[in-house]
Amino acid sequence: MNKYIASALGICTLAIVLLVSCNKINQATDMGQDLIPPVDNIHTFDTTLEVETYNMLSAFADDSARSIASDDQYLGLMTDPIFGKTDARMFFQLVPTSGKTNLINVPGKRYIDSVVLQVAYLGTYGDTTTPQTITVSELSTANNFKASGSNRDSAYSIRDNNFITTDILGSRQIIPRSLKDSSIDIRAKDTVPIGNTLRIKLNNSFGQRLLDYDTTGVNDAYSTDSIFLTKVGGLALTSTGGGNAIMGFDIIDNSKTRLIVYYRHDNTTTAGDIDTAVASYTFEGKVASANYIGRDHNGTQLQATSGDNVPDAFAYIQNSPGAYTKVKIPGLAGMTNCVIHLAQLQMEQVYDPMDTLFNAPRLMFLDMLDATSNKYKTIPYAIDNSSFQAANDLATVLSITPAGYISFGSWYTFKKDLSSNTIKEWKFNLTRYAQYVVKGMTPVSDLRLHANYYTVINNGNVNSNGTRVIVQIASGPAAGRVRLGGGNHPTQKMKLRIVYSKI
Repeated sequence: MNKYIASALGICTLAIVLLVSCNKINQATDMGQDLIPPVDNIHTFDTTLEVETYNMLSAFADDSARSIASDDQYLGLMTDPIFGKTDARMFFQLVPTSGKTNLINVPGKRYIDSVVLQVAYLGTYGDTTTPQTITVSELSTANNFKASGSNRDSAYSIRDNNFITTDILGSRQIIPRSLKDSSIDIRAKDTVPIGNTLRIKLNNSFGQRLLDYDTTGVNDAYSTDSIFLTKVGGLALTSTGGGNAIMGFDIIDNSKTRLIVYYRHDNTTTAGDIDTAVASYTFEGKVASANYIGRDHNGTQLQATSGDNVPDAFAYIQNSPGAYTKVKIPGLAGMTNCVIHLAQLQMEQVYDPMDTLFNAPRLMFLDMLDATSNKYKTIPYAIDNSSFQAANDLATVLSITPAGYISFGSWYTFKKDLSSNTIKEWKFNLTRYAQYVVKGMTPVSDLRLHANYYTVINNGNVNSNGTRVIVQIASGPAAGRVRLGGGNHPTQKMKLRIVYSKI
């Protein structure tokens, strides 16, 4: 999904800048690829170490991913024959724009024409041509739906789906690609076109209810936003039929994401005259959101090879909540002390026709399991510790300057496989880590290869103060998966290439 890739790498305001370019990532040493001495098998040698790969579903790990409103929000039903089914649902609240109703006249003198929910569309992951039905329900005020702002600690998990709904407010069958140019009738002979939006006409009874609220008395809903939310608990969007895609939306784009009430009202100065007007409700202030991502891996290749101690021929990587691969490099511990010019973990996609529909994640991340604490952290010596700033809480997003040694994240590049299919490959620079291993200064540890849209880890570099950092590599969950050749694959093995000189 080109739109997904663009948004995942471009608009995420909380994303940490992990990489600078493919060439920089794959440089062999701190000084640059061009300074690797030639391999002559007398002074400098080139060897390959085998790796072992073990697939793990995120349900087996500490999957605590939480969605905040600024993340891309996903909605839809999708069936991937390799990775299984996905059910994405959106929940969010809207309040009167800028804290004001902007309603003209008083209750009893306002008459509904139509009410439309409009949500800013970012792009589709999966089949853009197959229709699916989107249903909008009202959230019960009994949910005690709470805002989290930008703090992931208090945000809702992407596994949260225990929200109570009341009435179905409306539904619409859509074709994802048509959302680029969406229109809907709001009154007789009155159609408003607007690009890159999902627009669903809701029940007029709901719109009239909004018009009948007041700023005082028993029908007070508009004196404050908090009082409004005791009357209208929010909206739930689900896909209730058809389709084979999840669609990304931006709920904080108030120029497009809004609930719009089109109505008529008695003219306040001229008796008998009827005027038309519009009122809007948007995502702002202390409102709540949640994005549920349900996965069903039953009966898939992924499930059949996950969660055991048998090395796997394939490595399955799926964005949150999904799957990751544990990588072991047992031969690294057996190397004698030497000068390592290059240690590069190499992997490539194993082609499947469905790859054209379900794209690979643009970026993958590699971190390490600390056997002592049983927690994940950055790979020791992979980046200069000074490149990290102090983080006081999980909401702090850090920046790494282009001068840093970014050797634990990797963009993909393209190549041809043995059947001339275009596939993707990733290369991770582990040179500094491997050098300290062979010096006996750090142990060989299990690595974790994943494409989680964000992860919270410890800074594992030398002289680390134990600071936790947020690494965000995509602007939302759900979208992005790839099947790689694992350590046991017959023709496309994952491997560690090492160029070294004896001491």
